[in-house]
Amino acid sequence: MNEICWGIIGTGRIAREYANALMESQHNRLLAVASRRAEGAEAFALLYPEVVARQTCQQLLDDPDVDAVYIATPHPQHAEWTIRALQAGKHVLCEKPLGINHPEVMAMVDAAERSGRFLMEAFMYRCHPQTRRLIELMNDGAIGKLRHIEASFGFHAPFDAQSRLFANDLAGGGILDVGCYPLSAARLLAGGEPTSVAAHGHIGASGVDEWATALLQFENGLSAQIAAAVSVELDNSLNLYGSAGRIRLTNPWLCSDRQGNWGFELTRAGCEPERIAGQAPPLYLQEAQHVASKLHEGALESPLMSWQDSQNNALALDAWRSAIGLEFQRERPTSHPGPLLGAPPRRRKDAPMSYGVIPGLEKSVSHLVMGCDNQPGMSHASIMWDRFFELGGNAFDTAYIYGDGQMETLLGHWHSRRQLRDELVIVGKGAHTPDNFPDRISPQLTESLDRLQTDHMDVYFLHRDNTEVPVAEFVDALNAEVNAGRIRTFGGSNWTLARIRAANDYAAARGLQGFSAVSNNFSLARMVAPIWPGVEAASAPEFRRYLVETGMALLPWSSQARGFFTPWAGAVIAEAARENPVITRMQPTVAELEGTWFAPDNFERRNRAGHLAEALGVEMINVALAYVLQQPFPCFPLIGPRTLAEIHSCTAALAIELTGDQLRWLNMED
Repeated sequence: MNEICWGIIGTGRIAREYANALMESQHNRLLAVASRRAEGAEAFALLYPEVVARQTCQQLLDDPDVDAVYIATPHPQHAEWTIRALQAGKHVLCEKPLGINHPEVMAMVDAAERSGRFLMEAFMYRCHPQTRRLIELMNDGAIGKLRHIEASFGFHAPFDAQSRLFANDLAGGGILDVGCYPLSAARLLAGGEPTSVAAHGHIGASGVDEWATALLQFENGLSAQIAAAVSVELDNSLNLYGSAGRIRLTNPWLCSDRQGNWGFELTRAGCEPERIAGQAPPLYLQEAQHVASKLHEGALESPLMSWQDSQNNALALDAWRSAIGLEFQRERPTSHPGPLLGAPPRRRKDAPMSYGVIPGLEKSVSHLVMGCDNQPGMSHASIMWDRFFELGGNAFDTAYIYGDGQMETLLGHWHSRRQLRDELVIVGKGAHTPDNFPDRISPQLTESLDRLQTDHMDVYFLHRDNTEVPVAEFVDALNAEVNAGRIRTFGGSNWTLARIRAANDYAAARGLQGFSAVSNNFSLARMVAPIWPGVEAASAPEFRRYLVETGMALLPWSSQARGFFTPWAGAVIAEAARENPVITRMQPTVAELEGTWFAPDNFERRNRAGHLAEALGVEMINVALAYVLQQPFPCFPLIGPRTLAEIHSCTAALAIELTGDQLRWLNMED
């Protein structure tokens, strides 16, 4: 095999370990090193003949002779330099944890996929023959059915608030530094993801976990007890208990001793313990050789630590930290560092977005509207909203009650940090039940504007109607806010057609501004039963005719029927589905899917969307969203993507052109 030429970013102990492995490898060559401090890189390079110290990390990435980069920086820099390396056309091996949270890992995987370059999280124990032999034994049923896992990784380090181990701004603590090992092993051996994570931990004076434990529950009753620490010496073992025996590894993470000997104890039911043992080359050398072999195969990821594996491990790490109340300063809205690569997002030249007009609003509005209602935190919101904006999206929908106000707060910090307010269309909502009264509009709007860090809403909806209140009182209250300059245009969310007509008749008779938009449910699938109390759909033929005749805009929620047109729904229909992995605050459940959308006519619509998708070479969900986008009235569907891939799936619908006959056929109007 030709040599893989490497650069290393970072000069700590782990970087030296990998550099030593590269020097021993037959298929790898270390060319260059870089660090945040040029003098650190120079001192590192002196240890290795023919290795050049670059003055900056970017200079290393610009070196055309470097094929692959090993990222060994402190945790908060993993995402930035991995993405920069991938964008520079380099393959990447990044130290664990890949990112400090799931959103960062998602962005890193997305960058690898878009660049067509290899990316692997450096869990070196996965490359060792001890781990491979353990998996073989488990697959062969050596201890029967696995029932319980115990795993730990912890050490005692002297407290130093400035050390990366204890510094909150460096994402320190036991869970991320070493807890990722027992967690990844438990998931690997369980063959799935935990359905629940209960935890306890001690958060020290510097704001990181000094020791922590977690109890993981998997399907079929399998449990795992894991522990991590930077202030407690743990036994650093892995114990597996099955229905017909047990296995104990006393060195599961480093695997071998200095002579390369490895081994563990297997005790089958009713038998004496037996020793499973062998000898292997140094651990990091095996990792380097493995990466080289994958690169020569042209692979983009490793089966030993796949992209999905890294993303799922990050999700579980987030759950562990959340369970003990650990949040890093850089994850909080007020102290979030902003875009991963520093520069504010800018619309791409190849952005696929199209635009339309909402009556009464001067700005053009992107045909897709980002729902700001389910983001679990600033890191997720930042990455998702930056990408949406880059793809041309300028419209963002939120509400006073979403996340008890946190969603408005996140959006406010996001746009103000990037100085984007003038380029955005912010859609807000207020006066939700039980506060759906005219006198609640003004105080709630004041609070919303403060959270959003703006002086006006572009579009404002009454979140729920109250049919016991005359429409005149609502219209008068909304016009007062227009006159005060606090909203530009307004409408009703979940209002019936009769009440919308009455409101606009009243406004027209008195020379007032009326509803210019509504936000009711509308999708290719019919809402069989309300998802939430007090919601309304705009699917009836009479409602649709009214929108065509008046030119009133519709901003439909659940525009894609909350997963009804995805493969997951197909698995639910086949009674073979699990619940969605928890990524965001709100996501469809099996019970919701069945209760809201399952009906014979919707199944037929789903079948037709599938047939058309196959003919067009797109996904079924793309066809379902294209149906909503191409209605004969102004339509700006709200979308609720949980991942970057789902954002791109949504924008793919913009390129689909459906004929009138196809639209009618999809909705069974033929």
